[in-house]
Amino acid sequence: MMIRQKFLGAAMGAAVLSLALGVAPATEALAKTLKDAVGLAPSSVQYYAHSRLADYVKEHTKDLRIKVYSMSLLNLKETPAGVRDGIADMGFVLPPYFPAEYSEFNLAANVSMLATTGRRVESPGAAMAGATNEYVFLNCPECLAQFEHENQVYLGTSASPTYIMLCTKPIRTMEDLKGRRFRSGAANFGRWAEHFGGIKVSISANDVYEGLGQGVIDCAMLSATELTNLSLFDVVKFVTRRIPGGVYSGVATNNMNLDSWRSLSLEDRKVLLKGSARVQADNTWKFYADAKKNLEDAPGKGVEVIEPDPAILTQSDEFVKGDMKVIAEQFRNDYGVANTDEKIAKLAELTEKWKTLTEGIENDPEALFEVYWKEVFSKLDPATYGMQ
Repeated sequence: MMIRQKFLGAAMGAAVLSLALGVAPATEALAKTLKDAVGLAPSSVQYYAHSRLADYVKEHTKDLRIKVYSMSLLNLKETPAGVRDGIADMGFVLPPYFPAEYSEFNLAANVSMLATTGRRVESPGAAMAGATNEYVFLNCPECLAQFEHENQVYLGTSASPTYIMLCTKPIRTMEDLKGRRFRSGAANFGRWAEHFGGIKVSISANDVYEGLGQGVIDCAMLSATELTNLSLFDVVKFVTRRIPGGVYSGVATNNMNLDSWRSLSLEDRKVLLKGSARVQADNTWKFYADAKKNLEDAPGKGVEVIEPDPAILTQSDEFVKGDMKVIAEQFRNDYGVANTDEKIAKLAELTEKWKTLTEGIENDPEALFEVYWKEVFSKLDPATYGMQ
């Protein structure tokens, strides 16, 4: 009896000591942990969605875990190379920062203004995310090959709400657009600014706060989500809705390092594919919900919300129609992308299809997950996807 008590006491002491020293219990020690880089703050939509993915993976696998690093591992510009080189196993990748390396995917990202032209819907982001996922996974082997060339596995795209103007000076009329400096996160938005006499400025999302605060830019073309995502309520004084339009879909939400992906078991890859459908839904929904709330909260925070002159909207629609030809020519001539006209036509077709598929469920992340899973992610075979 005494021996048994001594043994139990020693075992308990060892357990307490291991916890004190930060030694994980045996089950945790045996777990495989993926390092996930999100180059944005813990308050961001992206961190929320990646944390939800980590919870989902923990719940549905025996020994796979995801540790999400917010800004501490890699910033936004470092993430593509960091995932490629294995500094992170997974990361929030923005392909438009590297136009040549991801030219096939960036073609799709550049036509995102189709989401806010033609038939108008409540959440163009939900539609564009669906259209982009279907296009890249099921219709663009060249896109997947370019990701693989960068030692990455593409696991899906989420999208922002409508891009609007977040400014330090008011934008009401076409005259107000002339000579203003606009932050552009993608080439199509830069062309839009120049079309109306503005000046495009290319800076990282991480630098927008400082750019507005120091007068480097007058406006940032971003979604209203970024008022909280990037703490822009501190520096923005005016918000002009509806323009430039479009959404930001130049996102590979949770790309994985190719070697890390191939090291996983079949069961773990199954879970990650389903979790990836969820992370696209979570990210897209949270973007939409936060943008809506921020616009409602803006007047109470001293930010004027402006409806633009209808003439700008009319000219903007005309710009988008003409810009599709510019995009086709640019990607054909500058980046050697073949069949650009046909690819843009396919993207336009898918965008209209997904406006219908996502209509009425924009504020329901579970319903968004179900439609993304059913229409796209369930058609991927975890035994072969990213394995050849």
